[in-house]
Amino acid sequence: MRATISEEWLQMIDEKIYLDLEIHVINKRLILSEKKGTKGYSKHLESIIKEKIEDRKRVSEFLRKNGIKVDDPIPEDEHFVEYHYSCKVDGGYKEGTMKYWKHALRYSLKKRLGKYFATRE
Repeated sequence: MRATISEEWLQMIDEKIYLDLEIHVINKRLILSEKKGTKGYSKHLESIIKEKIEDRKRVSEFLRKNGIKVDDPIPEDEHFVEYHYSCKVDGGYKEGTMKYWKHALRYSLKKRLGKYFATRE
């Protein structure tokens, strides 16, 4: 259930979740690339990771300044994952959850990372 917080805060929570997932996916690709010995591709992946880490720092700083904490994901079942978050507001806390369908997350990640990788269709 979502807490009644500003839309900007919800967007930043969502952005934090996606940035963490993007960095994870690109790191996995980097490890595979290094095993295969493709140095050019590895450098490309490292530059993307640096960019994403800078974005994550910016988002994390915003969340920290506004007293927002996003917890690690909790798998609901094989189709859904849930993220709990809490926000310091007016001397108290507001807590909520954001539930994502795993296939929708995968599709959104593919779209977000599409600008960095050529896709075959």
